[in-house]
Amino acid sequence: MAEITGFAGPGLLDEHAPKGDGGVKNGETGATYNPTDEEKRALKLAERVFERNKKHRAQYDQKWMDYYHMFRGKQWKEQRPSYRHSEVINLVFRTLQSMIPIQLDTRPKFEYLPEEPSDSELAKILNQVSEADWVKGNWGEALLEVVWDSNLYGCGLSSMLVKDSLGRPKIVFGSADPFYCFPDPEAKDVNKDGSTFGYSEQAPSFVYAEPMDVRKIKKKYPEVKDFIKADLQDLLKGSKTNTSPMKFRSPIDNKVIIEGSSAMDLVDKEKALLVTCYLSPEYCEEDFEEVEHKATDPETGLEAPPEYIQKAKYPNGRKIVYCNGVLCEDVDNGYDDAEFPFDRYANYTLPREFWGMSEIEQLEGPQKTFNKLVSFVLDVLTITGNPIWMVPSSSGIDVENMVNRPGLIVEYDNGAEGKPTREEGVGLQPFVMQIIDKMAQWFDSIGGSQDVTRGVQPTGVTAASAISTLQEAAQTRIRQKTRNLDYFLQGVGTKYASRVFQFKTAPEIYRLTNNDGVTKYFKMHVETYEHEDGLPAHRVHYQPFTEDGQIDPDQGTIYETRGKFDCRVATGSTLPFAKAELENKLLAFFDRGIIDNEEVLKRSEYPSYQMVLERMQAAAAAAAQAQAQAAPPGKTPEQPAA
Repeated sequence: MAEITGFAGPGLLDEHAPKGDGGVKNGETGATYNPTDEEKRALKLAERVFERNKKHRAQYDQKWMDYYHMFRGKQWKEQRPSYRHSEVINLVFRTLQSMIPIQLDTRPKFEYLPEEPSDSELAKILNQVSEADWVKGNWGEALLEVVWDSNLYGCGLSSMLVKDSLGRPKIVFGSADPFYCFPDPEAKDVNKDGSTFGYSEQAPSFVYAEPMDVRKIKKKYPEVKDFIKADLQDLLKGSKTNTSPMKFRSPIDNKVIIEGSSAMDLVDKEKALLVTCYLSPEYCEEDFEEVEHKATDPETGLEAPPEYIQKAKYPNGRKIVYCNGVLCEDVDNGYDDAEFPFDRYANYTLPREFWGMSEIEQLEGPQKTFNKLVSFVLDVLTITGNPIWMVPSSSGIDVENMVNRPGLIVEYDNGAEGKPTREEGVGLQPFVMQIIDKMAQWFDSIGGSQDVTRGVQPTGVTAASAISTLQEAAQTRIRQKTRNLDYFLQGVGTKYASRVFQFKTAPEIYRLTNNDGVTKYFKMHVETYEHEDGLPAHRVHYQPFTEDGQIDPDQGTIYETRGKFDCRVATGSTLPFAKAELENKLLAFFDRGIIDNEEVLKRSEYPSYQMVLERMQAAAAAAAQAQAQAAPPGKTPEQPAA
């Protein structure tokens, strides 16, 4: 991604930075913004952090748009003559579409494990709450976007924010656009410092700069609405959403001209750049404020003179929001876990670097070579199928009536009796098609996509065990990507548990459909209080519903917890070859009498397996009763196996 004028660029910051006495005047409303000294320091700090993070990311985002266009099929940059072929056989699309569906074949599940054994029941409730929120919020769609971003740009990011919904907080899991994310140069992960001897494990900063509709910004921050105006030149999104026009950049004034469009200046009149800068608690450790503390004298019982103590101003980290050089918000991070509300999923991990490797980075060269080979072959076929005319200059034939594109007419002197002749075209060399086939094989080898991974039976292999072994060997790269997905979702699950204990303070009804197909309801909320040792603790109020939809007063339970919950996520078992291998093992164990029906159905994750077991038991009981009635008097029939 090249430097984009107006999109988080130095031009935008310089234009709206505080000038002179700090005044910023809105030309539309005439209002002048005069920040205080403290607001000036906050603005200068956020802009400095943003500029540093943006310069660091520029080392990695140079070709992000090229990768996106490569995936979409816009793989020829240069303008080619109309008679030359510019064909695209999109092997990149085929490779990605054969890998990503396998990664998300089955929805991942959070499984919370308590640090204290007494919290095991509470862990089960937390599993049910996460299951309900995932289904209700359709979080699988956001996860799919994160996985696609990681494959296209090398790194996908998600957000776990808390938003207001009808007057109560709502936990929202979503995908964060990598183009809007600017991590700290020292960050290895969103919430991890990459330095070896760092004094803190958390990254110093993280910036999210999002183009947003001006009306939304004014509604979100009404106290500064008179100073907000549209000023965004979002060339990046314009080229991303429309891949067909050719784009030319002037080397003189750096303006961008798009073919077929009269627009020379792509200023978006409806959007402005909203920059949110997150700073870690260690970054803000020098910020203190004096807090008045009142106490009572234990001897006299009278109120003692107030004491002033110093307290960290941003104990959970700092959040600075600004737009147009106007400070919109400068508050504490607001999350008890003191982490930035983002998580990172790397496609291929680069050691000690934040941004991973895109899937297209290694496929770009073979894809372009393949396209050129196919296009050049078509050029040869076109020319040989329509060869040039050779017309003697003394033939007396008007060559203007013999135009036959793409054949060429060449006049030459061949004597008085010369007649027009047709020249035979050059034949296609047999090795050309062999090179194309070989290039396709090389592409699949680099991309890690084999025939067996796409459901094609390998040639010469017929044994089921051999095919299964080939499938497992062919999925080594996907298994690594799936393990990376596990690591990513573990961080997401841990962050979700922290949000539950902090924000689920209002009673809320949850609906959960179990494996037996029965829908159950329960009510839950969290009460936060201060323990005797001064540390925060939680009471979780759990109230199930009866089958007729009424609250069961006898089943209400209050759980108290002070420890944290470890999150474990399982996605590796969702790979197709792993599921087939597991089912074969289960059936083999069942045939040998090692396991029973329930274990086979349960481990296979058969839907409504409990109802199936109930029907099997009822059928077995009916068969036993019928056999007992048919048996002679005094003889007990043998009981059938369950």
